[in-house]
Amino acid sequence: MPVFVNNREITDDQVHAEMINHPAPDLDSARLDAARALVVRYLLLEDAAAREIITGKEISTLTDERAEAVITELLDDIITTPDPDGETCERYYEQHKDRFLDKKTDDILPYELVKPHIEQYLEDKAYHAAFHAYLDGLMARAEIVGLAA
Repeated sequence: MPVFVNNREITDDQVHAEMINHPAPDLDSARLDAARALVVRYLLLEDAAAREIITGKEISTLTDERAEAVITELLDDIITTPDPDGETCERYYEQHKDRFLDKKTDDILPYELVKPHIEQYLEDKAYHAAFHAYLDGLMARAEIVGLAA
């Protein structure tokens, strides 16, 4: 069954071609994951067109590589997250020391050694939260038909 996103069809053939990128325990799960991925991709490209990164007519003709570049440009433009400050990193360290055990000695690793990892983790967490909030907004405004959960 095809999926429609804002009156644009995502065909069964497109979903089946995308399924190779979504290993799942069964065929129905792989199909659903692939259809969801295509819906998200289309919503992102549609928003890129609305922001004049590309034209609406280009959406259906983009190569995978160009679509990925457009989506990266879009996300770089709209998602900004603050860099975690030292106080936030130290607080995270203090609250999660059990995550920083040396596997050989069972000693807690010193803060200065793990600080770069904490910074990266907090940056990634903030980025993912911002991305999901953005995507939730796109999904809430979209008309999606044929995507059963």
